[in-house]
Amino acid sequence: MDPVEHSLIIPFYKSASYLGDTLERAFAWGEGTGDAFEILAVDDGSPDETWKVLQDFHARRKDRPLRLLRHERNMGKGMAVRTGVEASRGRYIYFTDADLTYPLESLDTLMKALKDGADMAIGCRTHPKSRYLVSPAFFPILFRRHILGRLFNLLVRVLVVPGVHDTQAGIKGFRKASAKRIFGMGRLNRFSFDVELLFLARKWGLRIEEVPVLFIYGKEPTTVRFIQDSLRMVRDMFLIRWWDWTGRYREAEEGGARDSRARPGSPGS
Repeated sequence: MDPVEHSLIIPFYKSASYLGDTLERAFAWGEGTGDAFEILAVDDGSPDETWKVLQDFHARRKDRPLRLLRHERNMGKGMAVRTGVEASRGRYIYFTDADLTYPLESLDTLMKALKDGADMAIGCRTHPKSRYLVSPAFFPILFRRHILGRLFNLLVRVLVVPGVHDTQAGIKGFRKASAKRIFGMGRLNRFSFDVELLFLARKWGLRIEEVPVLFIYGKEPTTVRFIQDSLRMVRDMFLIRWWDWTGRYREAEEGGARDSRARPGSPGS
């Protein structure tokens, strides 16, 4: 099997109407790297035609390095990304949102950080060099969300990951060994899986670098969902601390190491 330099994971959920455009843009990005790459499209149990559209797209573009993965039921973005990481073969592994809220050009900045020695590179919307593309209609909402987001991130830094300024940007990259390790230990599959990944990376002394991104602000969650998700994430932060204190993460890593030793010929990192 030929070596792969870059693996890009895109989790899809109810994305039938736009996934073709997203994949074409992903192929264009991969070709622009000049390296061998693969795109892993993960359907997270979509109730619409997402899986069928993915299959039809793959049938038409068999010449492209596309791999399809599917959950029979919705399990959350974190689990969809984890499924992609487990299947990835690239030296560098990335994931991004299916609607390309962060244009794929931002992956180049993550790639550079990883090649320069970072174990994990994450998009940071508050980086001085980050840029926002937003309709004037969203200005008042964006300002309010920004203030609330900064307050929430302050809580995250105090409780879980001090020094990280933006845990929730949906574009991140990893060296293969780092991704396999921390995703293998992770337990959260939905709202706070990013925070857990960063906590585990910090716990094991991995180097995290925050990089600037272009952020396209083109949709707005309902206030009810925003509040509900925030409350769940606060709960999850305490769970992360509890699982760490009770040794759950250590047990998960030790169990993963035993499983790896038990599988002859498992791929290296």
